[in-house]
Amino acid sequence: MATREYDIVIAGAGHNGLIVGAYLAKAGLSVCVVERQDKVGGGAITRELTLPGFKHDPASLIQMTIQANPLIHRDELGLLSKYGLKYIFPDPACAIIFPDNRALVIHRDIGKTCKSIEQFSKRDAEMYPHFCEAAAQILKAGNVATFSPVPPFGRLVSFMDTSEEGREYLRTILSSTWDLAKEWFESEQMRIALARFASEVMIGPREEGTGAYMFGFPHFHRWGVAVPVGGSGALSDALAACLKDKGGTVMVASPIKAIKVDNGEARGVILESGEEIVARKAVISNLNVKQLFLDMLKSDQLPGGFPTKVKRIRQSTFAALNQAVALNEAPKYKAGPDVDKTFFVEITPFTEDFLRTFDEYAYGIPSVKIPLLGVPTLCDPSRAPAGKHTLYLYHYEPYDLKGGGAKMWDARRQEVADGILEEVRKYTTNMGPENILGRWIMSPLDLERINPAMVGGDIMHIGAFITQYFSNRPLAGWGSYRTPVKKLYMCGGSTHPGAGVTGGGRAAVQVVMEDLGIDFKKVIAK
Repeated sequence: MATREYDIVIAGAGHNGLIVGAYLAKAGLSVCVVERQDKVGGGAITRELTLPGFKHDPASLIQMTIQANPLIHRDELGLLSKYGLKYIFPDPACAIIFPDNRALVIHRDIGKTCKSIEQFSKRDAEMYPHFCEAAAQILKAGNVATFSPVPPFGRLVSFMDTSEEGREYLRTILSSTWDLAKEWFESEQMRIALARFASEVMIGPREEGTGAYMFGFPHFHRWGVAVPVGGSGALSDALAACLKDKGGTVMVASPIKAIKVDNGEARGVILESGEEIVARKAVISNLNVKQLFLDMLKSDQLPGGFPTKVKRIRQSTFAALNQAVALNEAPKYKAGPDVDKTFFVEITPFTEDFLRTFDEYAYGIPSVKIPLLGVPTLCDPSRAPAGKHTLYLYHYEPYDLKGGGAKMWDARRQEVADGILEEVRKYTTNMGPENILGRWIMSPLDLERINPAMVGGDIMHIGAFITQYFSNRPLAGWGSYRTPVKKLYMCGGSTHPGAGVTGGGRAAVQVVMEDLGIDFKKVIAK
């Protein structure tokens, strides 16, 4: 079997691995991205899961944060101008429905949003523009290194401690979302809306160290809810096209067994087939940190005690169950026509039941009370046959179920999924069996089986706790994308800025280029 050689070998063709590969290929290096699935994308992927012609996103649905990344808003790789990536920004952006069937509707326009807030609290409506202004300052402080390498945590804290704005930022990131939401708003509807938004990092809103996440809420106004035409996988497909156009190689259906290490240096990857793909300059892992260091490297290839540190990295406090549903017609809500035309809808109980749900996850108790619905065909009809619709029906759930752990999901998946659908029916008028043409269900355990990078069914790779964020991600002292193995780097959800469709690979590739003596600024200027 002939050995293939490249300058760079990347393990995992999730969007971050593809980003790293595309920038390095643009710099003139030969790049090979190796992927275990039959197509690229990882969590940013689109498949026909129910019926032919119905395109579903099994993982990521919205690509909001990446809009702030120069990769997109400056189109550094030509994804928008050359490789066919297109976004739609539906308006209204989001709606949150409460048990009385009143809905908080979030528009791109702040003034229209304030009108919706006014039904719950006039004071909150007056406060909201000030909150958006404050959020811009908070994000400005925190975005110093969101899409570039992050400074060491101690240096970041010292720098922030030199100004009033910086100290307020430190207070924010060390506080809980719920406490800060109560400082800003008096209505439970606004507090819940912010807490629900922040909980998308898969940590409960009363956890200390989650405060900064709620300040991303005004992204609804600045960047909008970005929906890729054709599905979330359109981003990955455009990146793969870019990479190949610049001479790169993508190998799918090629699961990796181990990282090849010689004399303390990463030299490539070994596939489960036995084939070795050799890297002359560097290997970059887009895998989960636990996969990489516990499964693909031997303990004697790592510093003493390092595997133990990796083992104790905390997973997120809950996972999720996702359903892809093919519909005859889009959901119609009792909350009214403004919600009917809203692409992204959340259903939520009031405060006591809302907060208790997160407590119960810690004890392995599933819930059906806070479903999230996305109907991308409302703005992108290309995802379904003419006149039909796709539904993304998502719900937080524990990974380990009470009384039996994760393995119980095989027995309980249908029951919990049916309960979620029944909850949706309480708030809609047309979601009976006659409207459902096809349905696919993925439990937290199923997600881990489909994508082993989601260790413990964790869509974040690892928990986004303050102890595992910024340069503490994945481990304190190892937040620079470098690893203890020479010429081995990391990118993706296990590294800063974390999981979700952020385009964080742009930050990682700058470190790789620095070590290879490549000027990143010159590369992006080409």
